[in-house]
Amino acid sequence: MIQDRKHFRGIFIISIIILIVNDIFLKSYYSNFFTGKLSDVAGLFAFPYFLSLLFPEKVKLNYLGTAILFILWKSEIIQPILVFFQSIGIGLNRTIDYSDLVTLLILPISYLYWNSNLYDYLTSKINFKPIILSVCSFAFIATSLPKAHGEIKLKSNLEITLKLEKQEVINKLKLEKVYGSAQDYNYVFELEKSKSEITSTIKLKKLDNGLISIKLDSILESETRGSLFFGVSKDDIEYLDKLTIRDYEKIFLEKEITKLYEK
Repeated sequence: MIQDRKHFRGIFIISIIILIVNDIFLKSYYSNFFTGKLSDVAGLFAFPYFLSLLFPEKVKLNYLGTAILFILWKSEIIQPILVFFQSIGIGLNRTIDYSDLVTLLILPISYLYWNSNLYDYLTSKINFKPIILSVCSFAFIATSLPKAHGEIKLKSNLEITLKLEKQEVINKLKLEKVYGSAQDYNYVFELEKSKSEITSTIKLKKLDNGLISIKLDSILESETRGSLFFGVSKDDIEYLDKLTIRDYEKIFLEKEITKLYEK
């Protein structure tokens, strides 16, 4: 039985909005440490609260269960289960990063908020329950579509020189500096045909003649998106498997370098 609408409160609704915006938009265009942790924080705040709306008589169990499930999800214990699902075409995957466990600190804050008397209820004559329930379901399910990760590890010698400022290249390609290196940058680009993101490294070097050298150094890994009920397409995985370093170089030249000339 859904809890009274007075518990559809402001901060809970904001956390749902943050979860959706971060997973759909911010992670795609501004992938970094902050956006990576933001989804965990927003999700851990909102998910047990949402469960408590559905099962208000089991609030403590909802919060404890959420903590246990999150710890298991971030650990290596469930890897055999994920491998099984991947073997039948359901691309469940996640990055094992134990630093994510620090986001569990948001759970007691969410719990205190549930039990607080803070007056930020949604008050309206309109029944928002169906809308809010639909949005919450989308936030917790559709924004966590199955994904398949693969290692590529191909080396490239492709190098071009352009008359551009180094910072202009960094900004337009949204490059991220590799810590401890003066020339190496991480670059993620899209392969629309296989619904995949390709992580690579690029070397940038400003030459004495005022030109800048852009070298595609390595193709590191892929992340292929799947659909909610059908997992990751085997055709998309097979397409990636067939690509050679020459194919990646051609894609890089034809689709990625052109971004440097966009206004």
